[in-house]
Amino acid sequence: MTSASFLLNGVRVELEGTDPHVTLLDLVRERGLTGTKEGCAEGDCGACTVVVRETTHPVQSSALPSAYRAINGCLALAAQLPGAEVWTVEGVIDTGLGAVKAATELHPVQEAIATTGGSQCGFCTPGFVMTMVASYYSPMVTDEQSGDPGGEVLAGNLCRCTGYRALRAVATLTSGAGSVDGSVGTDRFARRLHDPVVGAVTAGLGSAVVAYRPSTLAESIARLASEPGLRVIAGATDVGVEITRGFRRYEGILSLDAIRDPIFSNCSRAEWSITIGAGVTMTALEDFLRDGGAPLARHMLPWFASRQIRNRATVGGNLMTASPIGDMSPVWLAHGAVALIGGRSGIREVRVSDFFTGYRQTAVGADELLVALRVDDDVVPRGGRRVEWVRKVARRNRVDISTVATAFMVLLDGNERVVSARLAYGGVAATPLRAIGAEDALIGAVWRNGDGHVADARARLGSAFAPLSDHRGSASYRQRLITGLFDACLAETATGSDR
Repeated sequence: MTSASFLLNGVRVELEGTDPHVTLLDLVRERGLTGTKEGCAEGDCGACTVVVRETTHPVQSSALPSAYRAINGCLALAAQLPGAEVWTVEGVIDTGLGAVKAATELHPVQEAIATTGGSQCGFCTPGFVMTMVASYYSPMVTDEQSGDPGGEVLAGNLCRCTGYRALRAVATLTSGAGSVDGSVGTDRFARRLHDPVVGAVTAGLGSAVVAYRPSTLAESIARLASEPGLRVIAGATDVGVEITRGFRRYEGILSLDAIRDPIFSNCSRAEWSITIGAGVTMTALEDFLRDGGAPLARHMLPWFASRQIRNRATVGGNLMTASPIGDMSPVWLAHGAVALIGGRSGIREVRVSDFFTGYRQTAVGADELLVALRVDDDVVPRGGRRVEWVRKVARRNRVDISTVATAFMVLLDGNERVVSARLAYGGVAATPLRAIGAEDALIGAVWRNGDGHVADARARLGSAFAPLSDHRGSASYRQRLITGLFDACLAETATGSDR
């Protein structure tokens, strides 16, 4: 193992003996860098946002070897930090490392916020600054669904002074300003993007509680088999909340973010399928899917949490959480995806429809790891088409947890008759589920209102699930959503006069 340390605003911070449960937010503030704030301690408000420089993921299209990513400091654990390069608001002025400078020497993002009156009480401002700094050095991102790129950039940051108008304007103006056609400007942060990154190293941490960080799947599985009490983490966006809000502590931690096995850490394409590594972040997946494949995932990802969360959350970690209200689980169900599960005897396959065995329970054994997902193409009949439809219903659509989420994949022949259908729901039972009875009723139906088979399928949806009531919505509200979302899909995607 190598030395356990990371760079903070260019200064090396030693981590030897550090409790692996400690968050990056606490480590930063302990060193007097109090611009990074604790607001919610669960990744919702963005007040703790910092920027990390990371190696450009193999699946991402970039001419540069590294990229800046905004992350939530409250959810990043010490166990994940060896080899990292972290920047806080104190370190982003254009020259020097954290020294106090005049306003005229601020980073262009800070300058823009100051001149437009974007800072109000100031509590949340450092988090906004860091989110926009990461965006400043990234290619311009547009939000096709809302036409509001500034809103997409800042979806993970809350302002309780209602200063969004000015801040979103700054985000729109500065997004991609330091990146043009894959090249970057000349300030020190831009120049640093050309440098290689040390990246995640295999250093372990702790004394009373030990964190392991293997570099291969074989090492990880062997460690898990020998110490079954270890808590496995990847992006730790869920485990981080267990620690910060639930005050959980574990016997030991097994961090998977340094694994370099391609099947786990990369994505690949075959003629009729794609394979998505369990260690791939949602941001990297989003970039990979720009070239096609898994269309339902491509449609849902812009609504998955925030940029800060997508930069850390992994495909495998999200599925292993097995939340009944996770945004992506209905997507994989509707795609008919297959989970590749690794153990000491090799890799076995389990369809995602059989993956969830109970509330927060999966088919992955105690000595196994989820390795990847495989999504096979749904072949459209000659002259037919494919209906791809997702919807997330939540109070705060991008960052909030779903009340109900749906993903529908329906194949139609040239006569608009249903050849196959997968109707998947989250938030309606103890696990994400497909409406099998309604799917069966749709076979042979003409995809439009007024068809008897469609009416039968809708009726079956009304009794397919038994949703519960909670603070996000009552059972009756969820029941109305189950059929209402189907109606919305039909209205938006059917053709003909009976639409």
